[in-house]
Amino acid sequence: MKDRCDEICEELISFSEGELAPARHHRVAVHLGGCAACAREAERLAEVLSRTRALSTPEMPEAFWADFGAAVRQRVAAETPPRAPFFQRVEAWRDRLTWLRLVPALGAAVAAGVMLAFGLARIPQVPPSPSPAESVAVSDSLAIAQHLDILEHLDELEHLDLLEHLTVLQAPELGRLPARS
Repeated sequence: MKDRCDEICEELISFSEGELAPARHHRVAVHLGGCAACAREAERLAEVLSRTRALSTPEMPEAFWADFGAAVRQRVAAETPPRAPFFQRVEAWRDRLTWLRLVPALGAAVAAGVMLAFGLARIPQVPPSPSPAESVAVSDSLAIAQHLDILEHLDELEHLDLLEHLTVLQAPELGRLPARS
């Protein structure tokens, strides 16, 4: 009920002045008929409004009105203008820096240049044709490489060299082992 009374009290001035729509005016009148607290508040407000209307409005001297416009203009000029919102200040700052608009284009140009430089550096180069002397050296190396299986058994070949020094192998016609001395 308290919320309803607060809502009605907010509309009491409009009710007293006759500014409410007919349906709303009827609802406030019905509530005032059933709620003594709101009815007392409406009576107090009506008394204050009637006393206020009974007051006389003093006439201002002619000199006041003559200086009024000038005084208002002087006070307005003396006040500092309100500070612009942040986004407007940033936008104004950005508009003063016209060169800043070139930064994205410049950045794109630099990126394209770097990519082009790396791309050109990675192009495979055709090896120069070898000279005849180099061709001979390569063919000799190739011949040696073809006989690598022999070189893998080099340690066995070294043992064969030792066998050549044996006298049995030197004189096979004897068919016997040489005598030991």
